[in-house]
Parts: sequence; structure tokens; C-alpha cells
Amino acid sequence: MRVNLKRLQRLVSDGHYKFGVHALNHGQEDGFAKEHCIGAILNGRILESYPSASRVLLVGRFYLTPRTICPLHIVCDLSDPQEVTIVTAYIPRPPEWTTPWQRSESHRGR
Repeated sequence: MRVNLKRLQRLVSDGHYKFGVHALNHGQEDGFAKEHCIGAILNGRILESYPSASRVLLVGRFYLTPRTICPLHIVCDLSDPQEVTIVTAYIPRPPEWTTPWQRSESHRGR
């Protein structure tokens, strides 16, 4: 499955998306809102692709405060060609991530 990032972003921009429970729960736990997820998708890029599950991991960013930018990971399910499901979203942190763009050595291939 080759993912067209622009098409995914267009679907989200046009309102063709829904949130999964994990995405909502992580937002409450970490202090980000649905709007932050949407913004991160629209300014993000594909970090990993999971073709067998029709999913991608995007990395984007959001403003935690007017002067504090925070990275955000969003897993999107693309099994429905007309709607994106935002499966989960989280702020990447050690020990799983060494940077927002790189998994730690101990978590590669997971």
C-alpha cells in the first residue's frame, strides 16, 4: 500500500475523519486536543507505513503554548478510502523514541 500524503491530508482537511478512543485518551493524558491532531496531520509527514494494516504513522507538531512547539505522532487507518480514522496520537518520548523522527535502537521493528 503506497500512501498518498496529500490525499490523506485533503480528506482530513475536508472533514472526512474520525477519532479512535486511544487518540482521545492520549490527548487527555498528554494535554493536546483534537485540533492539535488535525494540525499535526496537515503539517506532518509520513514517518512509518504499515501496509498490512492499512495504517501510517505521521509526525507533525503543535503549539503547546504560543512559544512552545511540541512534536506529535498520529497513527491513521486508511482502510476506508473515503475516511481517515485517527487511531491514536501521542507525544513521542524516550525510551521508545530518541528523537521525534527516530525510534530508539531497543524499539526498532516493533
